[in-house]
Amino acid sequence: MQFNSFIFLFFITLVSVLYYLVPPKLRNYLLLLSNYLFYFYFDFVFAMLLFVLTSITYFLGNKINDSTDHGKKRNLVVFAVVINILALAFFKYFNFFTESFISLLNLLGFNNNLFTLKILLPLGISFYIFQTLSYILDIYYETLEVKSNFVEYAVFASFFPTIVAGPIERASRLLPQIKSQKEFKLNNIKEGTYLIIIGLFRKVLIGDACGKIVNHIFADPQYYSSIEVFTAVILYTFQIYNDFAGYSSMARGVAKLLGFDIFINFRQPYFATSVADFWRRWHISLSLWLKDYLFVPLQMKYRRYRMWGNIIAMMITFTLCGFWHGASWTFIFWGFLHGFYMSFALLSVKQKQYFKKLMPNKKSLTILQAAITFFLITFAWIFFRAENFSNAFLIIEKLFEFSTGEFAFRFIKILFMYLSVSFLLDYMEYKWDTDIILLKLKPPVRYAISVAILFIVFAYLITSDKAPFIYAQF
Repeated sequence: MQFNSFIFLFFITLVSVLYYLVPPKLRNYLLLLSNYLFYFYFDFVFAMLLFVLTSITYFLGNKINDSTDHGKKRNLVVFAVVINILALAFFKYFNFFTESFISLLNLLGFNNNLFTLKILLPLGISFYIFQTLSYILDIYYETLEVKSNFVEYAVFASFFPTIVAGPIERASRLLPQIKSQKEFKLNNIKEGTYLIIIGLFRKVLIGDACGKIVNHIFADPQYYSSIEVFTAVILYTFQIYNDFAGYSSMARGVAKLLGFDIFINFRQPYFATSVADFWRRWHISLSLWLKDYLFVPLQMKYRRYRMWGNIIAMMITFTLCGFWHGASWTFIFWGFLHGFYMSFALLSVKQKQYFKKLMPNKKSLTILQAAITFFLITFAWIFFRAENFSNAFLIIEKLFEFSTGEFAFRFIKILFMYLSVSFLLDYMEYKWDTDIILLKLKPPVRYAISVAILFIVFAYLITSDKAPFIYAQF
């Protein structure tokens, strides 16, 4: 039941209507049922895994909360973290570790009889495990004051708008909303509907359209010219952004229909003037999670090394961030690259001040910094998208052949068109300081644009294969 499907649009319409029709005391039960029906649609067995992990973390959370013995609390937290990480490691990383070990043995000249398993990755496991871990850790650090019953917690752990690809919600934000009795508000329906329309536009008409070109060229880059490969690299940069931002917008929209307010996950990331600024704008819920639960504890652990301690914490955090995204060395290297970018920036503070003196014009400096940041981010995306290192290095090699090809001008036009539309959307969000930009338009214009978007999207969904969301695989 993908967000960009007719059955999902029917599902959320039905759930939204029933949610406001049933008595307030029954709404969380309806929401929990809806969460699991949504998950059952993908896989019944993995829904059972979700229920088991939810039950374990709820039980352990209560034990941690009730305990007055600090040592016992710490042991319970470690046990809860280990249980969740083991589940994630088995389903997501078992074959990665096995295959890497086999490759190492082969490299050393040893024969082996190790085996791999055909393990399916449970939908959204990386997201809901991070969400439940934040619940456990917030109780341990005593930053979560809200107590919940099992149904309320189970709704939080399985919340269907966010379970596939986030945002990674915090219990301190979402649980109070689950506990509260919501009244029907027409404004929520209006805002939610427009967020869904904007999300569909980003996902289907920009992300999926870019993806068709990207998939062809990344599959066989040796057959394309430098201009064509360059086009695919830039288009992927905007494909992954609009695909993921489209999902996040739809998730916010669906939650808004039900009266919930969840994280804004993106704030014009390609307007960033540094890699650090990029991570304040990109996948914000993950960035904050990594900062609060990984980087800051590591920073405190290595604080005696001062700046080098920050760099160690930075490199570990971003390398693990890459590993969280996927069980592949290319994902790990992608994370390592971002850690390297950030570390280099820490080491070159004095050089940056000198650079500012060379370019006193603030606007020119900002444009140059944004251009450099975009180049660094785009280069890293090559490793994120490539199937393996050979494919990534072949793409980089093709970029430096400086060949054009007979279709170069056509590719440049396509690139310019999608970049213009994506940048226009971001500029409007930035200028109007809202991600519900349709509400800023006059009603006749807003209605006309909304109907046109829906008509084109529905036509596309009827005539083309529905592409899954990129982050659903994580």
